[in-house]
Amino acid sequence: MNNKIKDFAAIRNEFPMLQNDLIYLDSSALVQKPNSVINAINDFYTKYSISNRTSDSKLGILVNNKIEDTREKVANLLNATKDEIIFNSGTTEGLNYIAQLLAPLINNGDEILISKYNHSSHIIPWIEISKITKAKIIFSDNLIKDINDKTKIVAFTQSNNNFQQKTNIEDLSKKAKEYQSLIINDAAQAISHEEVNAKYFDVIAFSSNKFFGPTGLGVLCINKNLLNKIESKKYGGGTVEKIDKDGQWTRKPSIIQHEAGTLNLSAIFGFYEALVFYENLDKEAMKKYLEDLSIYAHEKLKNIKDVILLSKPKDFIILFEVKNISAQDISSYLGHKNVYVRSGYFCAKYLQHVHNNPTIRVSLHIYNNHNDIDVLCDLLEHKEDFLDFI
Repeated sequence: MNNKIKDFAAIRNEFPMLQNDLIYLDSSALVQKPNSVINAINDFYTKYSISNRTSDSKLGILVNNKIEDTREKVANLLNATKDEIIFNSGTTEGLNYIAQLLAPLINNGDEILISKYNHSSHIIPWIEISKITKAKIIFSDNLIKDINDKTKIVAFTQSNNNFQQKTNIEDLSKKAKEYQSLIINDAAQAISHEEVNAKYFDVIAFSSNKFFGPTGLGVLCINKNLLNKIESKKYGGGTVEKIDKDGQWTRKPSIIQHEAGTLNLSAIFGFYEALVFYENLDKEAMKKYLEDLSIYAHEKLKNIKDVILLSKPKDFIILFEVKNISAQDISSYLGHKNVYVRSGYFCAKYLQHVHNNPTIRVSLHIYNNHNDIDVLCDLLEHKEDFLDFI
């Protein structure tokens, strides 16, 4: 029997941040946290706060079991295995780290293919690695078309945090495998909106923060075949098997060689509950809810004078401009009215070569509703109040 949540009308009540007359339309930057996640973090600090290195104890065993249970849940989410799952601080660290890990496999003359719509975290690490390896950076509008026999890395983003670019994932994977190219998937935006399947990618990076979980925790999923070809670039607590008298040392053979030091344990407790929360959502119902809400928002916005829509109905990220008014002024005005949106290029700085003007971004999630859109549009319609504000 399917008992998954299909009706999202009341789900807002699970998010304490939204009980303060807050109109929150910035989920692409940070997804709000349900009570279960917040309570789990508090429980760690009040009931279980012990290092996972103190493993020979009742609480130490509990903490280590929680880490491994969370790793297992992430693996199930991604259709991966738990020994392919690395915890870190977030998508940005993951993308920087994988670029460092893959540098020895990249040669002079290889090409690194980058989508023009990527977040800067999925551009700059590859530019810096290209300086070391002498590989060539190629910015692309069509990754599938541009993969060739020189392509070593495909820096792919499954769902952009700006203009939505639809890529057929099966075709991308097939073309990359044909040329033995490695696909690195920035799944930060996609992870809580659609399936992210490890069978199509060599590497997946995302943040707990974008998945109803805490900030400061992320996942790097690396295909086991690729893991066997790379060496950890992290050294320290938990990663060392032994050190000889002459200073020679060996790593622990498991995935934790990539997790030096103490993990963000409270965040892992919270992330576990975020995974449980997500498992309980009916994904088809969620998709339809967000599509319907997006259609409603686009209908309302297109009827407001001077609003120029740049996104499409059903996009969960809505982009627009207002004629003759800067995007930053609009977002500041709205923010001071307790309506939270984003403006600019959203850390995707290469966009300046694709779209000249900064835009205003409304990003939706399941806790949003028609009232959120109505309040936003009402403020945009009353330009006299805006002029008084500036």
